[in-house]
Amino acid sequence: MGRRRYLKDINSANATVRSFAERNAINAPIQGSSADMIKIAMINIFEAFEKQKLKSKMLLQVHDELVFDAHLDELDEVKKIVEDKMKNAIPLDVPVVVDMNTGGNWLEAH
Repeated sequence: MGRRRYLKDINSANATVRSFAERNAINAPIQGSSADMIKIAMINIFEAFEKQKLKSKMLLQVHDELVFDAHLDELDEVKKIVEDKMKNAIPLDVPVVVDMNTGGNWLEAH
């Protein structure tokens, strides 16, 4: 996605400082790609809901989770859209696993 993270301490003579930068260098592409992926999925889900004129709404993002207020009569369609848009947000060579749960509130859905 073109994301860059500049780490000025990657060549530091101080081993502790250098090690911290090295860990960031390994972690940044993973976390950055994950953040990009869920943002793209959210945009695509919103557009699909609008296109199909669904009453259900995306309410909240918590780390790698999305929370929806889904109308019961739209639940199957919402699930299909969310799974498709999450799995296909960014083309990858590995499968993306999407878990979904439902409940009257967030606690029940867990």
